[in-house]
Amino acid sequence: MKKVNTMKWLSFFLMAVLSVGIMACSDDDDVEAGKISIVGTWTDGPYTTVTFGSNGDYKSVNTSVPDIPQYRTGTYSYNASQSLLTVNVKAVANQNGAYQRTYIVQTLTESTLVLLHTDGEVEGYYTRKY
Repeated sequence: MKKVNTMKWLSFFLMAVLSVGIMACSDDDDVEAGKISIVGTWTDGPYTTVTFGSNGDYKSVNTSVPDIPQYRTGTYSYNASQSLLTVNVKAVANQNGAYQRTYIVQTLTESTLVLLHTDGEVEGYYTRKY
């Protein structure tokens, strides 16, 4: 009976040590807010390219409609601690009017950017363009 209790205790101890080790090695929470820069050019694949300049300039090109690309220019601000990206579009070629949009930055890594509308709907999945 004593051998069984010792085995149970050792099994429990080993599981506890492994659990702590696995949590410590997890990289899901390793990226601290503000450590990864949003500055750069991002693409959602064949149609949209978005550039966030180091000076706060914003540019976007959408080529989903053949022969009628949509160019957007403006400024942006990124609040890393709140995971909020605000884009102020000054001009949209082939359209009228300026506008402002705020997005939730769901994911920001060296290679991936996922933006959500404030209602939770996905705006886009982007990869960094090198």
